[in-house]
Amino acid sequence: MEFTNKVISYITTHQLCKEGAKLVVGVSGGADSVALLHVLHNTGYKCIVAHCNFHLRGVESDADETFVRDLADKWHIPFFSTSFDTKTFAKENGISIEMAARDLRYEWFATLKKEQNADAIAIAHHLDDSIETFFINLSRGTGLRGLLGIQPKQGYVIRPFLSVSRDEINNYISANNLRSRMDLSNFDQLIIRNKIRHSLIPVFESFNPSFRQIMAENFSRLGELNEVANDLIESFRKDAVIDHEDYFSISISKLHNQSNAHYFLFELLKPYNFNDATVNDILHHLDGESGKSFFSSTHRIIKDRNHLLVTSSIAADNSSYLIPEGTSSIDKPINLYLSQPISIEPASIVKNSNIACIDFEKLTFPLKIRRPKEGDFFYPLGMTGKKKISDFFIDKKLNLLEKENCWLLTSEDQIVWVIGYRIDDRFKIDDNSKKMIKISLSKDIV
Repeated sequence: MEFTNKVISYITTHQLCKEGAKLVVGVSGGADSVALLHVLHNTGYKCIVAHCNFHLRGVESDADETFVRDLADKWHIPFFSTSFDTKTFAKENGISIEMAARDLRYEWFATLKKEQNADAIAIAHHLDDSIETFFINLSRGTGLRGLLGIQPKQGYVIRPFLSVSRDEINNYISANNLRSRMDLSNFDQLIIRNKIRHSLIPVFESFNPSFRQIMAENFSRLGELNEVANDLIESFRKDAVIDHEDYFSISISKLHNQSNAHYFLFELLKPYNFNDATVNDILHHLDGESGKSFFSSTHRIIKDRNHLLVTSSIAADNSSYLIPEGTSSIDKPINLYLSQPISIEPASIVKNSNIACIDFEKLTFPLKIRRPKEGDFFYPLGMTGKKKISDFFIDKKLNLLEKENCWLLTSEDQIVWVIGYRIDDRFKIDDNSKKMIKISLSKDIV
């Protein structure tokens, strides 16, 4: 009972799930997952057995599936299984076999949880797994978060066994006369996790027989330190980051004021797949000229005058789009809503940069939407004479990303509207105008 009480206490302390919750339990057939299923099933949790056949060990993989199915039948627990061509998936996605199996497993577990209306997914990671993860991350280079080991709860995935060691699990298996499957690949020391398990950890245990317990305490202290760090990062985020519709900006001056600018910037950018080397490069160019871009696999950063502008790295759309006469709305490249030509009444003329009220008879259809190009000029409403679009952007203090995302509405290549900013004086409604058309960024206004 000591082992079971330790696990239940861990579940309660870390608020992993409610008593009697409905759980999808990942069961490979190994000692860890068999023990987890046994503990949860015998303490009143409503278990659903989920088994993945990755077809990585030939007939042994099929034997694992048969074993788990028979075990679920014996204990009268609902059983679900699926199989994957893991090697092909790994090759097609350019990832390791281990990562492929992980991604496939968790995606299917999530689907099963939803289908069965379960409360959580229980995985049998234990203290030794967490220690091994610590050393793997340490050897590859990591921040504070990578030193925390495996976390007890990530979204709806829970790990009730993180307070117990592999030896404790094996003792529980023996004490309860439970059978389990053996995966011989766990002894292959060409795999870094196995090398840490069989070669490195025993060395530390020779220094201190309580090494595992010491590491559990270290994880707890590091977790507390990480919470403090997260509070500091969140405080910096509130002070230095501004969220916009399609991007966010980071104040360069606020970064300069931080003695640990690298740490704060790295933590802000890590969710967007920027690595340590790129963060160093950004900091090196922080006082350089505007316009330099930095890329991750998914995002781009543009160095502007006073801010770093972070956006997705989707290729810019530089196409042109035609708007035939009679069009009521378009959704590409942006959402625009067009009224039918209407009689002019003073109350219907709206002064709003998101709405263009234009003399209909001055337009020649089809209209065109395009990006600004070098040398573009227009006659801004309310100003005398013409102005280059580039100078207009400077006057409006637009950042590089706002300039890049700007669209122009044109008629016979004359600029009618710098969309979202200003219409051209040549197309305004005057005393001679008879009909007008409203073009808006908002459906509610047209």
